[in-house]
Amino acid sequence: MKLIIIDDSKEYMSLVRRMLAREMPDIEVTEYDPEQQGEPGAEFDWSIYDVLIIDYQLGTASTGIDWLTRYRHAPGFPPAIMMTAEGDEYVAARAIKGGAHDFIKKSDITPERLLGLVRDAVRERDAQRADGEVTTPNLKLERDAFIFREMRLPHDRRTPDGRRIGYKFVRLIGQGATSRVYLAERAQERSTLVLKVIDVASIKEPQVLQRFVREAELVAAVNSPYVVKFLEHGFTENYGFIAMEFFTRGDLKQRIEHGVSVSDAVNYILHIAYGLRAIHELGIVHRDLKPGNIMFRSDDSLALADFGISKRLDETSELTKAGSVLGTPNYISPEQALGLKVDQRSDLYSAGVIFFEMLTGRKPFRAESAAALVYQHVHADIPQLPDAVRDFQPIIDILLAKDPAQRFNSADDFIDALRSINRAHQTQR
Repeated sequence: MKLIIIDDSKEYMSLVRRMLAREMPDIEVTEYDPEQQGEPGAEFDWSIYDVLIIDYQLGTASTGIDWLTRYRHAPGFPPAIMMTAEGDEYVAARAIKGGAHDFIKKSDITPERLLGLVRDAVRERDAQRADGEVTTPNLKLERDAFIFREMRLPHDRRTPDGRRIGYKFVRLIGQGATSRVYLAERAQERSTLVLKVIDVASIKEPQVLQRFVREAELVAAVNSPYVVKFLEHGFTENYGFIAMEFFTRGDLKQRIEHGVSVSDAVNYILHIAYGLRAIHELGIVHRDLKPGNIMFRSDDSLALADFGISKRLDETSELTKAGSVLGTPNYISPEQALGLKVDQRSDLYSAGVIFFEMLTGRKPFRAESAAALVYQHVHADIPQLPDAVRDFQPIIDILLAKDPAQRFNSADDFIDALRSINRAHQTQR
């Protein structure tokens, strides 16, 4: 059985996955973080899943009910179980009306109750199939097999020493509007890596393909231990691909959910600044810096990842429509939120949001909608740190300045100031 969980808490998704695995050892669970992965596009393949578990509060401008209403008529959409932390009968009624198979409060979830809900949903799925409402070709296996036949590549694709280049499928670990992300092995040295694949034939907008190519070019240009390691990129007849290192210890978002000590917060933000310095020296602005894009290796070193909407400062062409805004509302700089020109200081603003969140366990600005969040980034006063970490307030004040001219001019300036204040903070303890 294949199940997908959509929730903005990786910790909770992991808990649900463990509950289900204890009762159903053969279950295959995909965890989907809406804040990090965005909303599924038209190409998202819902048919590969037997059941959907979705939270009501997704940490985005949309709710789980909004998603159900939007996607429930998509081909192969599975029966959905709606979860909520603070639900009532009104929310439950809306969920069922929106297309949910069932509804449950998170506080009421037990392994046995969850298993019962999933089995009921599967029975509904089987009934739909029996009635011919859902087609059942194994699209996932067919597509994965075809992709990886192509990823083996023609015989003329070899390394300089004559070894053939190719990839072996391990498992699908995510999919977006235009791409699928696999855990894979590189045939030439049998190393585990992440393979991001885009279906060229299905792309209707040239900008999407251009962004994919640009992401590969940008990552390939960087050589820093604080930035994701790039292996190669290229195209087969039907697909484009980027091969990058695999991170075994998750992302910063997971760690913030568990709580980050002050010393770790300072260490992490310092290393994030090193990564920013490396890309800024090459004229690259990340434009989507957030905890979900900061990854940890097995040795606990971190690296910046996901350069899908990054750009070079010297680029004159935009790959987005005029006036459009890309980025994550919780971490977006005022100028980026307003669709204005951005430079390295926009990334430093996002780093300031992350630093504040690590020091306090909460985001500096919170609101019910993306528009309200944007308003706060542009107009609200800079929040104050609690007394225990008040020494870092001058850093936060500069990083979160509304006017880019009032922020640090470079990652180096930020690094110098952080080291100085951290020394003073440690001396006073």
